[in-house]
Amino acid sequence: MKKYIVGLSAALLLLSGCGNQTEIDTATAVEQMSKDITFTDQFASIDSENANRVYGVDEDLVEDSIAMVGSGATAESIAMWKAVDAKSAQEIEKQLEVFVDGYIEGYSDYKPEEVPKLESAIIERKDVYVVLCISADNDSAKTVVSETLNG
Repeated sequence: MKKYIVGLSAALLLLSGCGNQTEIDTATAVEQMSKDITFTDQFASIDSENANRVYGVDEDLVEDSIAMVGSGATAESIAMWKAVDAKSAQEIEKQLEVFVDGYIEGYSDYKPEEVPKLESAIIERKDVYVVLCISADNDSAKTVVSETLNG
C-alpha cells in the first residue's frame, strides 16, 4: 500500500508540474532579443493587432503579441506571440511557416540576397509562446531564442 501511495504521489507531482509554464512578458523578451541578436536593419515596434495582421496570424489564437520589424530593405524581424492555449500556439506556428514561405517568394525577385535569411528563419514554440526571428545571423539567434523560451 505504501508503494502505491508513493507512486501515486510521484505521478501527481509530475502531472501538476506539466501544467506549469513560465510566464514570459512578450514585450520585454522581444526587446531583449533585439539587443542580443545581430540585425542589420533599423526596427520599429508594432503592436499586437498589427503584428497579427503583418504576419497573417489569426487574432482569435492570440492572447498577446509584439513585433519589431525592419524598414523593408531587409527581411529582418523579431516577433513573439502568446497563444490562448497550446493548440493555438501550434496553429500560430503553422501560420508563420506560411508567412515565411510567402516572404521567400516575394524576396526572391525583390532582394534575392535576403532569401538565405528567410530560408534559415527561426520559428520556435514552447508551451503557449511562439517566436519568429529573421536575422543577419540565424545560427546565433537560435541560441538566444531558445534561451528566451526555456529560461
